[in-house]
Amino acid sequence: MPDFDDIPDLPRPTHLGYSTPDAERWLRLHGSPPTRSELARRRRLALVVSVAWFAVQFAAFGVRGDLDRLPAVYLLVLSLGPASAGILALALAIRGGQLGLGTKTLLVSGLAVLAPIAFMVSAFLLPIPYEHGETGDVSFGAYCLNCSLAWALLPIAAAGLSLRGAFAAGAVWRSALLGAGCGLVAAGVFTLHCSVVGKWHLVIAHGGAVLLSAIIGAVALSWATRA
Repeated sequence: MPDFDDIPDLPRPTHLGYSTPDAERWLRLHGSPPTRSELARRRRLALVVSVAWFAVQFAAFGVRGDLDRLPAVYLLVLSLGPASAGILALALAIRGGQLGLGTKTLLVSGLAVLAPIAFMVSAFLLPIPYEHGETGDVSFGAYCLNCSLAWALLPIAAAGLSLRGAFAAGAVWRSALLGAGCGLVAAGVFTLHCSVVGKWHLVIAHGGAVLLSAIIGAVALSWATRA
């Protein structure tokens, strides 16, 4: 048998115009990629934190006083529907899909754009539930916009921490859909607190929070989730 120990190692190529990556240095800078079990543990923790956050906020703010005067379709379109759509959006955004690349980009991007628009259009087209209701002014609008956005921000931050480096493809659109999902859940739950029934209040204040949540997801959250 030949003695392969006598065969010298090939020299490092120098004519290719680039150097080979230093794996140890890359790991020091970026850390090891998260394992599936680690990602699952992070997601469960983020879910618990987000649900607890919504529960605490809703308990502190309280239920609107005109809840018994609202028709079922009003609550379905502006509360239960958006919250359910938000949960579905979150599930689609974090879905692994084929080869771990997530849901198709065309579907994710379409939902990320249409979700805030659908909420705004629905709020505008929905008839006012009863006469002489509170229509809201600028101060009411600023209050609801700030509160709804604050309700969505902590779940967005929790998603950024739990999904750090988890999106191998389509990170911007998947993060935008994540933000929109958090915004929809926040807007749906906040409808059970806010007693303003004015159309433009719902469109600008509540719907604006969903839109801003999607933008924050696309800009800030994608920085954390991108692999």
